[in-house]
Amino acid sequence: MVALQVHHEPIVTATSDFYGDNAYKMAKGKNVVNVILVDFRGIDTLFETVVLSIAAIGVYNLLRLRLKPTEKE
Repeated sequence: MVALQVHHEPIVTATSDFYGDNAYKMAKGKNVVNVILVDFRGIDTLFETVVLSIAAIGVYNLLRLRLKPTEKE
């Protein structure tokens, strides 16, 4: 029922129009995707990179973890 209701809602493109119109004017970039990731949403992208790095360090440490036979239960 939710999927059917979504089809009847009007599509709002104000956000995508803003980024498309202002990518070159405000950030001097021709590639809209790169401008969004680096200039408009740079801090958010930085924090996502930090979170992924912390997760990678955690996985690396788990893979390096070796328990002694007496510690295993």
